[in-house]
Amino acid sequence: MIARRGLWAIALVQALACGTNNSNNPFIAPTGGGGAGSTITPSGTVAIALQSPPTPADGATLASNSDVPVSATVDIQGGTDFVDTSSVKVTVTPMGSTTAVTNGQLISTGSDLYTGTISLGKLPVGGYTLTVTAKSSGGAVGKATKDFTVDNGPIVTVLSPVAGQPYNGSLTIEIIADPGAYPPLASGGPTVTVGGMPVPLAPDVALNSYRATIAFDPATPPPAGVQVFPPLAGKQLLDVKATNANGVTTESQVIFTIDVVGPTIASTIPIPGEIVGGVVKISATITDDSGVLDSSVIAIIGDKNTPIFDLPLAPQGSGVYSTLFDTATLTPCQAPPSNTRCIVYPTVSFRASDSVGNQTVVGYEFSVDNIAPVADLDPPQMRGMRLGPTSYECSLLFDPLSVNQNVGDMPNDGCMVPQIFDLRARIEDDGNHAHGLKVVPIATVDPDNTSVYILDDTSQPLVVDSNGDGNCDQINPLLVPTIDPPTTSNQVLKIRLAGVPPAGFADFRPDNALPSTLTPGIPCVQGSSLGPPPLLCIFEQPTIAIGYADGLPAIWSVEPIEATFRCLGSQFDALANNISEGWACIAVGTADLAGNKSVSAPMRVYIQYDDAGGFCAAPPAGAGPPPTCTGTFDAGTNTAAVGACNARKFTGTEYYCAPGAC
Repeated sequence: MIARRGLWAIALVQALACGTNNSNNPFIAPTGGGGAGSTITPSGTVAIALQSPPTPADGATLASNSDVPVSATVDIQGGTDFVDTSSVKVTVTPMGSTTAVTNGQLISTGSDLYTGTISLGKLPVGGYTLTVTAKSSGGAVGKATKDFTVDNGPIVTVLSPVAGQPYNGSLTIEIIADPGAYPPLASGGPTVTVGGMPVPLAPDVALNSYRATIAFDPATPPPAGVQVFPPLAGKQLLDVKATNANGVTTESQVIFTIDVVGPTIASTIPIPGEIVGGVVKISATITDDSGVLDSSVIAIIGDKNTPIFDLPLAPQGSGVYSTLFDTATLTPCQAPPSNTRCIVYPTVSFRASDSVGNQTVVGYEFSVDNIAPVADLDPPQMRGMRLGPTSYECSLLFDPLSVNQNVGDMPNDGCMVPQIFDLRARIEDDGNHAHGLKVVPIATVDPDNTSVYILDDTSQPLVVDSNGDGNCDQINPLLVPTIDPPTTSNQVLKIRLAGVPPAGFADFRPDNALPSTLTPGIPCVQGSSLGPPPLLCIFEQPTIAIGYADGLPAIWSVEPIEATFRCLGSQFDALANNISEGWACIAVGTADLAGNKSVSAPMRVYIQYDDAGGFCAAPPAGAGPPPTCTGTFDAGTNTAAVGACNARKFTGTEYYCAPGAC
């Protein structure tokens, strides 16, 4: 588009467009520019005036990377030409050079005014010329210039803090502020703020180096010269500004973190109150935004020994740290009747620090069970106990495994039995004991590791002492357990046992062996029931299946266990399992969920398929003495020998309260 100036220019165009003029004079042909090969003679000059402001004044100092506004008036003076609006441009050249380093277009904003912006980019320090040029319709060229200087400002380098890094307690700020090409820095040097609060800087030893130390919420009074800040935490902004002799300011910002919180410790193992035994994993998931210091992660377990157990936890990945710990290394615990002191409720504390020294400690108690269950195939009789009108009443004595009267009832040690007989045991888990302990923590019996073993070849031991302490501790390792009928002498039949749900009642009819009033040493008086208790399932079985520890089954039997006819379990068929007539050894192998294992004392029975001669009849005269069924095992020589070993049993008369009876 061509900009036209004045009404006379419009009239001239109109006249040129017509064949005749208004006075009817002959048409005068143009003298140039109307045909091929002709030229236009410029009419007038292009006048350009730079407007300051907003255009920087001549000799101004500008910062690199700045955007420079440019404003100019452009018109034609002394002629009839027009300004070619597309020709109005701005360029920047190094002073004394014609090579443009940046350029741009100015846009008409009405009348004679043209404006725009030109970016200096990353021009090096030095002198430059800003030039605005324009052309007329006739080809005349005009220009206007202003010289300026590019100043990159001071060079600011933040050495400390490091962007993104955490800090705790105190922080040393260290910067280098070089004034650059136009020294010196403005009076007072660089300025620094942290969290919007000013920090006085002091010159450091190195040239252009400055330093300050601040303390935020210090635990102890800081040294002299350290500025105390209010408590700070989380992400913080450090803002540094420096101005040179030209008044050009450089700003540098660093975001860092003030970390005053220790690592997060979660998913700890063992969990609070958990009952463990044997070798256990000590583990925790530990995380921290500042990074966990691996060497600081430890677990401490208290004991009477000195020093306490200090367990470094090794990183396993994904924030998990763990190690293994043998609870047997705590103060040794032996099964009753030993009076050795036992650790029952040790405390474990997990400790970890992050990379800036914040520490977290999590501590709590857990329970240790190093004592195996007690399993007994021939336990003593016991009494039930219930709350009567004025005191506790005791039941008649009863065998928890049998009514002890019918052929096929659960036998006692040394009895003769028929082809099929009851087979069950009293099994209760035990735990670490200590004086003053009201509740013994137990891991409970492991049903997957509780079975009865029947050995037909009684010339070899069924249960053995494997460590020479005189106690039977395992099934003979030389025997091969089988769930099928044994076919070789080294096989032992293994049958899984299951817990019988506690149910039923003892017989609380009066027992003249008990006092009618409270007597020292006896916790209850004779019962007051007028008749026997209801049957649990059939009359040939006990009327009660005892429990322990708030409802856990104490009676374990051969499966299946059914409510109607086999409420105390099924029976064992010797003939069906290829257990021949004659003496057989029977024992229970069990373990608790903490991995503590034990075996029962063996029960010896004489099997006679067709006629057992009544309940627990004596074996025939030619049967010979009962087999030993116990022995020793030497792991070094892998040999077993028949001999003596002791197994823990229930002893004395116990008193049992059914749930809700006491």
